[in-house]
Amino acid sequence: MSKSTFISDLNARIAESERIISEQNEYLSALRHLLDKETANAAPMKVTPSPNGPGTQVLSDIDFKGRTSEIVLALVQRSGENGTKPRDIAETLLKHNLINKGSNAVYSYLSEFKKKGLVRLKSEGLYVAATKPMAATAATPQKSRKKRKLSPEGLEAIRKAQKARWAAKKAKG
Repeated sequence: MSKSTFISDLNARIAESERIISEQNEYLSALRHLLDKETANAAPMKVTPSPNGPGTQVLSDIDFKGRTSEIVLALVQRSGENGTKPRDIAETLLKHNLINKGSNAVYSYLSEFKKKGLVRLKSEGLYVAATKPMAATAATPQKSRKKRKLSPEGLEAIRKAQKARWAAKKAKG
């Protein structure tokens, strides 16, 4: 391969790469526009731009050092009355490397919080913080029932009745 062919091939590759990058930038800007439009309508979480760059975003007021369950609850409380979806919480936790994959852990935490009355399920799969947490009910010991015992006469009556049933069934059959 001559030097001129190598240079022209390299120039062609650069031009192709620049074209692909341009298309990807257009696609990225369209996605950002859609995200801005959606968050303006629903605003599931308050997001502030990061000083690191225009594309990165950081949730303020959330301390991502602690138990994951506490962080999930904080994210739901932070969402306000608009609520947030478990998928959005999972994406945030993935971004901060707090869970490995999927949103199963988030659903588990939300289910527990719902049982405790800390969050409630709003329409369309949105979780919101409960306005008043349910009071914890005191665990009252239940009275145990006295175990029933058959008298020997009662047990004998059951035996005789069962024998009579089997005898009737054999006679028919």
